[in-house]
Amino acid sequence: MRRTLLTRLAAPAGAFVLAAAAAVGAAAPAAAAGPATDYTIAFTSTDGLPADVDAQVSAAGGTVTQRLPEIGGIGVTSTNPDFAAAMGRNNSVKAVAQSARTSLVDPVDAAATGGPSNNGGNASPAGPDPQPMPDPLGKEQWDKMRMNATASGSYAVQQGRKDVRVFVIDTGADQTHPDVAPNLDVAASRSFVPSEPTIQDFNGHGTWTISAVGAPINGIGISGVAPGVTLVSGKVLDGTGSGEFLYTDLALIYAGQQHFDIVSASLGGYIPKCGAVNNPNKECDHPDWILLNRATQFARSNGVLPVGALGNEGYDLADGTFFRDFVEAPGTVPGWVGVSATSYYNEKAFYSNYGSGAVDVSAPGGSTRDYSGVPGSEVPPGYGGEGRLIGAWSSTGSEAPADPFEVCTGPGGTPPCAAYGYVQGTSMATPNAAGVAALIISQYGDFASGNPNKPHLSPTTVEQYLQQSANNQPCPTPKTVTQGPGLDFATATCQGGTGFNSFFGKGIVDALEAVTLR
Repeated sequence: MRRTLLTRLAAPAGAFVLAAAAAVGAAAPAAAAGPATDYTIAFTSTDGLPADVDAQVSAAGGTVTQRLPEIGGIGVTSTNPDFAAAMGRNNSVKAVAQSARTSLVDPVDAAATGGPSNNGGNASPAGPDPQPMPDPLGKEQWDKMRMNATASGSYAVQQGRKDVRVFVIDTGADQTHPDVAPNLDVAASRSFVPSEPTIQDFNGHGTWTISAVGAPINGIGISGVAPGVTLVSGKVLDGTGSGEFLYTDLALIYAGQQHFDIVSASLGGYIPKCGAVNNPNKECDHPDWILLNRATQFARSNGVLPVGALGNEGYDLADGTFFRDFVEAPGTVPGWVGVSATSYYNEKAFYSNYGSGAVDVSAPGGSTRDYSGVPGSEVPPGYGGEGRLIGAWSSTGSEAPADPFEVCTGPGGTPPCAAYGYVQGTSMATPNAAGVAALIISQYGDFASGNPNKPHLSPTTVEQYLQQSANNQPCPTPKTVTQGPGLDFATATCQGGTGFNSFFGKGIVDALEAVTLR
């Protein structure tokens, strides 16, 4: 997963693409109409919307497209180039700006990503791990083995309960895939993308991430970290991998209303932050940042723990110089569990963003490099994908993973067939961590009350158990490691100690440790 937004601003080459905040100035009453532009408005009040909100927006030359009364926000489209300035003079408006967008390019690919790793870390035995996996492609699932999510590991203790629901917000899900469909609650699933009202995945990314959380043990393909939980799909990105942050807000509100247990979000972007020169709002924060914070608190107050990817650009998210103008979202929003990615050898994956205060835990996300056309596998011989992670893929996906293939379950290998492939990124690490969180709720949650509105286990407790059960991972020696010339920064420096540091947070998630804490 890569993060991009709308308009490129001054930044190191290839760093990111952002939605520029609209300048607030004097509106020109006779301004010529411009192209239709989407705006986000955060009102001062979080208790509903102004009674005359449509009239206010119309008077400024806009039309309301999204309503979020639970958090005091709206989405608007307007052809008035002075719309933001006009609305900014309204005393009920806290902040208004051009809407920020998230975008999935491809998950980290093998192109232009540097040379051999020197990240150090804890070495593993050469060749596939000996831990058994129950499904036919399990021998390829080194990420689950590294997390002890195996037949002899966490599966023997806890596989997840059906009354634990994990809401995966992404590009949707392939509703027919045998490693998704048996655990997918289609009735509870929703699309928040107006142009794609169905949850069917027209990209592929969402099918991969949802299968990583909870692919069932069924003798076909792969198995997820929590193969017994209920999966719910929330489409917030279209088939091109693009969507507004408002769609994520709507999904978080829905998650809270439905009292889902976990939100897993393998998406994100960079939003102008407080004091930035490109964020001239009358209030300090960008409206998308304000509403993401409100939506997060709405979800958490209703028993939902959000788990989010931190990105694949190799950035130090705590770098106060480089990131003086931007903030990563939603993974660094307060209340989210931010996840960085690790390799087979328990290293920080060369592409993974990191940073003190950003990384809460880490999880396997895959790691392979290709420079000058030469493969740079970072796993021992015996695994497919050269270090990427295997997962389900959508039969209607417009994007292609590395080394795609099909598994056909009809007589003699005939249809029906299901697609699989290999990818890597913090997108892959995030559902691995979310799956462990779901196991924690399944193992320690309160299911006796019969009250569907009561959290099975509070988000704070789940977060504490997730961090407590993670395997502490020290900074490498030396602390500065090579990332690669394909990234904006060729090196990364780890800050902190064994118990908590900027590469791994509290450590690498461990499914078996998580379900045997007590």
